[in-house]
Amino acid sequence: MSRSWVQISAGRGPIEVRRFVARLAERMEALCEERGLAVVDVTVHGDEAAPASVEILVEGDARRCLEGEVGTHALVERSAARGRAARKRWFAGVAVHPAETGAGAGAPVDLRELEISACRASGPGGQHVNKTLSAVRVHHRPSGITVRVADERSQRANVRRGVERIAERLAERAARRLAEGDAARWSEHDRIVRGEPVRTYRVGRRSALEVAGAKESHLP
Repeated sequence: MSRSWVQISAGRGPIEVRRFVARLAERMEALCEERGLAVVDVTVHGDEAAPASVEILVEGDARRCLEGEVGTHALVERSAARGRAARKRWFAGVAVHPAETGAGAGAPVDLRELEISACRASGPGGQHVNKTLSAVRVHHRPSGITVRVADERSQRANVRRGVERIAERLAERAARRLAEGDAARWSEHDRIVRGEPVRTYRVGRRSALEVAGAKESHLP
């Protein structure tokens, strides 16, 4: 089953926005479960009461289940510490990113996905290398990765080494994609659009966040 990160971010917002993120994350976690997504874990970056961001790892079709929730969320509330003339609208962002599973990293390569063929070794190696087909070419069909191995005198040993190298290349690719995914998630901190929010909240009589207007909803 596919996994995704649901990220709730304060961007570079002040303490009021980070407090909003904490409450919005509670609502999003409850909404994920309500809509059939399995919550695997929750990562809080910063103070739990006022984090810079919260990431919820879920299993299931997060983009479909959370349609209408991705984008900017706005809170209408005056800050007691800033006076009546200060701003009263605070913005947080909700984004969904695919979670890389790291397939191929540390896991055996499926031999059914490989094409292995013998070839003559080239370069230095002496008379033995020139007269035998000890070198092998290993092609991994799903990824398109191909390695050629002639390190060992035995063809069987070269096949084993080729499979190991395919696994290494897959691990490197998974690590790069994971790093790129992390970078994409963190870039959301700088991309909160303060225009038309997908939802707007107000603080109700019991200090609970309540959606204001047609696009409003309840926050704990």
